Amino acid sequence: MKKRRAVSILAAFALGMALCACGTGEAADGGQGADAGNAGVENAEGGQSGAQDVVKVTFYDTDGVTVLSEQEISVGGTASEYVPEKEGQVFMGWFATPSLAHTFDFTQPLSQDTQVFAGFMENVEDTRTFAIVGSGISPLLAASSWGKVISEEHYLEKSPDANVYTITLDLCEGDEFQFAIDSSWSDQRGGGYLAATEADGVTYFNVAGGLSDNAQKANIQCAVTGNYTLTLTTYPGADVYDTENSNYTEETKENYNSNPYDTIEFVYNGEMVGEQAEGKISYFIKGAIVTDWQDVYEDSYRFQEEDGIYTLSIALEEGDEFLFTSLIETEGSSSVGNEYVRYTNISDEASLAFVDGTESANMVAKQAGTYTFTYDPATKELTVAFEG
Repeated sequence: MKKRRAVSILAAFALGMALCACGTGEAADGGQGADAGNAGVENAEGGQSGAQDVVKVTFYDTDGVTVLSEQEISVGGTASEYVPEKEGQVFMGWFATPSLAHTFDFTQPLSQDTQVFAGFMENVEDTRTFAIVGSGISPLLAASSWGKVISEEHYLEKSPDANVYTITLDLCEGDEFQFAIDSSWSDQRGGGYLAATEADGVTYFNVAGGLSDNAQKANIQCAVTGNYTLTLTTYPGADVYDTENSNYTEETKENYNSNPYDTIEFVYNGEMVGEQAEGKISYFIKGAIVTDWQDVYEDSYRFQEEDGIYTLSIALEEGDEFLFTSLIETEGSSSVGNEYVRYTNISDEASLAFVDGTESANMVAKQAGTYTFTYDPATKELTVAFEG
């Protein structure tokens, strides 16, 4: 480091002497820093001698004052990225501004002296225990039922030396899940934390819906059946809490926890290790009046299936708001499904004459009477018939 800085100082001194010889007054300060670089460019534009052909890149600590290193590169070249070390701190990357608001682009050609700023955060050990919570027909998610059941197999294994959690498991197409520390989904880490959804041109995961508009809290949906290793990396020193949420309290604060740096990564290991469970899906009505927004898994609320088409006839009151939920039943267990049938599943004008839609895409009965709903899971289309 000392030798490189010495070369930098000698180069700057030589440049300053050259500028002085050309009668440039700004070179009197030794030609160091951004001023010297800009002066060289201005001279070149003015047709004068002393054009700058080398630029200096200065790497600063987070305080914006302490110099960590310097690089000299040719004009039009790019800076070389490296990872600095700092005791008790975790390096988060290089930034273009002292406020660390924008990451620095190391692929951008440089034409003038440039400053780069390191982002560090305190290295805090994560003492939490994360589990996979979700629903589907793969063994672990079928047993999870959206986190109602968390067994030893659902927990991720934490590295003894880092805040890195991993789990290897079978997943089936259509399975949806997140990571959380308990069945209340505290500290949930969802689709918005995925570092990537594709690998080698194949989409393995999708960011699916959820109960929040926040992508970080969206479900992760499996797109390819197989065996996966999932890795959650956390930086608890940067955890933030949505204290502005009207439901936030100190007792429930972990439900409003998020992090700008946590990531979820995956490796596709190939085909499933175990056998895929045979799952049966059923659909049920759930509404404000008809079930008091409760999940009622009784035959009078269940769609009847014939040749892959599901039908339900039921009496509804005028103004009842409702939707259809799903239930996945496998051998020995049942789980709330991932599929919801809403107003947006209706495409024919005749059906729209009988129900209205809400902002959340629920349906509303226009009149009191008997409604017959027909749903085709293959096309995702819902039709409605009505008898007053």
